[in-house]
Amino acid sequence: MKRIPILLSVLLALAAFSSADTINLTSGSGKLYPFEVAPGFTFHFYGGGYGIAIPAALDDPAGSLWDCHPCDPTHFDSPLFFAAGDFTLDKQFVSGMIGFNAVSFVSSLAPNGVLTIKFTATPDLYLLLGISHQTGPFVWGNPNQHWYITAQFTPFSGSGLSGFYTFAGATFSSSSSPIPEPATIVLFGTGVLPILFGVRRRFSRTNPRIKGSMDGSLPNPDA
Repeated sequence: MKRIPILLSVLLALAAFSSADTINLTSGSGKLYPFEVAPGFTFHFYGGGYGIAIPAALDDPAGSLWDCHPCDPTHFDSPLFFAAGDFTLDKQFVSGMIGFNAVSFVSSLAPNGVLTIKFTATPDLYLLLGISHQTGPFVWGNPNQHWYITAQFTPFSGSGLSGFYTFAGATFSSSSSPIPEPATIVLFGTGVLPILFGVRRRFSRTNPRIKGSMDGSLPNPDA
């Protein structure tokens, strides 16, 4: 994490002297894993006809969420999440800065003791594509559009620290109603198909031509 101040200085210098046009990001999502759990964090950002993928962390991030081992989640400092530097080194070279600061939050406690906190946050994004930073910078296009972070915490079992928790993971979304994951969509589909099949069977009993076509035989019109 000692690299961050140097990297920020480089990024600010690039921003000052870059002649590239700023590209607005309009949507995105991400996931932050518990402390020292791979892949650390993942993010996807979209806007201006571009899709930026960060499949894994190359370095540890910073922020109140990552540093919660243990902590009191109701007294977080800003930022909630912060990462800077080189994010990918493969086909799509991504570098820059990703940060989120909490505006407000609501919390709920499950019977098993897991604490869930839903944050409303402002993003601080500055991303560049290419080894020579030739594309970008990419920034969050609408400063009035918040992000939504759902974080979970498990009770800390250490002695003498009552009311403390350990960070157990978080999801990030630019939408307050995230799009269901593909697995969820499949579950929806498997629930609908039996209903449709049952309706078709009931309908076929009242229509002999449909019944005949379903069992491979055609009804006799003279019968």
